[in-house]
Amino acid sequence: MRALVLAAAAAAAALLPGSPLGVGVPLVALLVAAAVASAAGASANTIAFGSLALSLTAFAAVRDAGWVVALDLAAAWLLGSVAVAGPTLAAAVAPLLRLREVATLAPPVPRGSAPVLRGAALGGVVVLPFGALFWSADAAFAELGRGVPLPALESVPGRAIAFCVVLAACAGLVLAARRPLRPPTVSVRRGLTPWEWALPLALLAVLFAVFVAVQIAVLFGGHEHVLRTAGLTYAEYARQGFWQLLAVAGLTLTVVGGAAVFAAKPHRAHRLLLRVLLGILCALTIVVLVSALRRLWLYEEAYGLTRLRLLAEAIAVWLGAFFALLLAAGLVARLRRRLAPVTIAGTAVALLAFSLLDPDGLIAERNVERWRDTGRLDLDYLRTLSADAAPELASLPPSLRGFALEPQRTALAEDEPWSSFNLSRSRARDLLGD
Repeated sequence: MRALVLAAAAAAAALLPGSPLGVGVPLVALLVAAAVASAAGASANTIAFGSLALSLTAFAAVRDAGWVVALDLAAAWLLGSVAVAGPTLAAAVAPLLRLREVATLAPPVPRGSAPVLRGAALGGVVVLPFGALFWSADAAFAELGRGVPLPALESVPGRAIAFCVVLAACAGLVLAARRPLRPPTVSVRRGLTPWEWALPLALLAVLFAVFVAVQIAVLFGGHEHVLRTAGLTYAEYARQGFWQLLAVAGLTLTVVGGAAVFAAKPHRAHRLLLRVLLGILCALTIVVLVSALRRLWLYEEAYGLTRLRLLAEAIAVWLGAFFALLLAAGLVARLRRRLAPVTIAGTAVALLAFSLLDPDGLIAERNVERWRDTGRLDLDYLRTLSADAAPELASLPPSLRGFALEPQRTALAEDEPWSSFNLSRSRARDLLGD
């Protein structure tokens, strides 16, 4: 186990710094997973969430879009923490808290080894100046030294940081797997009485219902209704409300969670009333999210698809799926008990699907299609996309293609080490070469 922790840190120092991320990332992740597995065993929780975490790290070797890879690696860390600590709120910090016990991973020092360690340290101090003098005095000796595969001096700080970060992360995961944290118990001394929670939830449901009725009128009224009642173009109307509606969905999650924790339910009728009110709120919030998505699609029709708009779409879809899951949990008691692991696993699968979708490639495809339909194209924005977008940009006519792919041609001109191999960059190089 200790050897695997050190091997993961050493592999990170050797493979990751100084070059673009690539196949080296999942290789390091495999070593981390092996170290954790040796400490945690093969439980269903560890296998399921650990496999999802490893799957997400693999996208560093597939996608070139840095923002997608960053999302995947952050999610992989959280899933790895859940794999060793369980699906609790404390899982995200459990490995960091366990680092206080890192000394327990150190191997025992053999008796009588102190003189050996002191001798090795003194030997290094003595040999170093002599070696430097011999290096400068004899060209043949210096050539022999140059044959030793040492890292370039400028890369040492980055390699040291990579070694320390992965060492700490791997050690924390191993320690959390050996002795998981106990989730804190939350006790509510005085819950809200039925009148105190039923009235606010009912009023909020009425407000949501009125808003949804207006959205249905807009849906069937179309452009003329918006122009007549709001004095806005469809694009202005779409841009005006999307983020507010997304915030409404986020606040509704807070309300639902707070009601579940603080609402006192002394009788069965109260429990049923709470589930009905929260179910109505969740159902109406799904309609609000559909309205928000429709606004964003209208805005994209006018101005094109960007990374921020695509990410906002994905968040809105995820929120809608989560509210649908809450609705189902209100009806199925077994699902309520498994809500946390199902939510985490579902989110991980959704992120896998998002990464497989090839976001930068999809953005380029949508914008090229829009150009064919309308003649409008934001080339300056398309030039900022990663190598994932190269195949779509290559479909543009020569007068536009050269300018659109110029940043990719420059960025991919230099060779990369084998540890930086990336499928999208490899395909883009082949495309640019042709």
